[in-house]
Amino acid sequence: MISVRPTEPGDLPGLSALFESRFGHPLAPEEWTWKYRQLPGEARSMVAVKAVEAVEGDKAVEAAAAAGGGGGGEVVAHGGALRLPARWRGGDGGIWQLVDFVGSASGRGLRPALVELGERLLAGLPGDGDAPWLFGFPSDRHFRLGERVFGYRPLLTLVQLAGPLPEPPPGGVAAAPAALFAPAITGGGDPGTDTGLWSGDSCGDWAEAVWESCAVPGVRRSAAFLNWRYWARPHRYYRFYRLRRRGVEGLAVFAFVGEEAWAAELWLPPAGEWYSPMLAIAADLRTAGLRSWRFWPPPGNPDAAGLLARLGIHPDGAPRFVGCRGAAPARVDPVAAAGGFYYAMGDHDLA
Repeated sequence: MISVRPTEPGDLPGLSALFESRFGHPLAPEEWTWKYRQLPGEARSMVAVKAVEAVEGDKAVEAAAAAGGGGGGEVVAHGGALRLPARWRGGDGGIWQLVDFVGSASGRGLRPALVELGERLLAGLPGDGDAPWLFGFPSDRHFRLGERVFGYRPLLTLVQLAGPLPEPPPGGVAAAPAALFAPAITGGGDPGTDTGLWSGDSCGDWAEAVWESCAVPGVRRSAAFLNWRYWARPHRYYRFYRLRRRGVEGLAVFAFVGEEAWAAELWLPPAGEWYSPMLAIAADLRTAGLRSWRFWPPPGNPDAAGLLARLGIHPDGAPRFVGCRGAAPARVDPVAAAGGFYYAMGDHDLA
């Protein structure tokens, strides 16, 4: 028998084991807490749990422990949804992102539970005042299920971009645009000069001002969101960069993934000139031992696309697929409603 219910603390070891078996990495209890209990918004987390059949003596407890269910059964599926602050064309409020939809590899008799899990997870979403669509980055398998059962639709495909970090000029890093560097200021303090590059582990309200200046619809990049998403996340490291060039400020956040830097956030207002600051970031990343960097197409700024081309960035790797779903019963076309909404690399769950 399989039951579907909200995730409980006792489910977390089994949920972590399920992630390990399906994604190749666990979901530590503190990561679940960070994602579903500490975000600046609302969250839903649902599990499907297979009851452990009663057996003789203490074998029932042993079987439950082996199943990763903490004595209450085996966690065989999970689905999550996060309500994040956002701005979209003609609206401002919350948007729901579907995350962490995973099922056991055995799949035996699991489809009815997956359907029930999805129905309960999506019940009432999106709500009043929310963006009129939900989005997520489903696998092909889960998208097919969502398309048949929950009215999920394809939204767009994002081409990944990557390239080697630019080599330092003759003379080493010291000959790079070092004038753009200042001592790191944790929390992104006040630059105080017209030209500079500052790095740290978190940000201040200046970061949202940069996002606002780009005038791009998307998940709102407030200091609370950015610090939750990157500074507070367990077992991951991200570096914030505050760029200033000719009185214009930009923001970048890079994840350190092996020897590759992933541009989780890249917000460069069109009024700025960003080639030299990006070279300075590359020099800093090289100093940290990284060798290449990865981007998603920048938001609605032809100059930014040209900038990446100048930096030697090119299409690389499998594309990222974005799906969406509107309210049920359908009141608006979710694809039309989502027009112009930007999905940053940081909106994808970096694994």
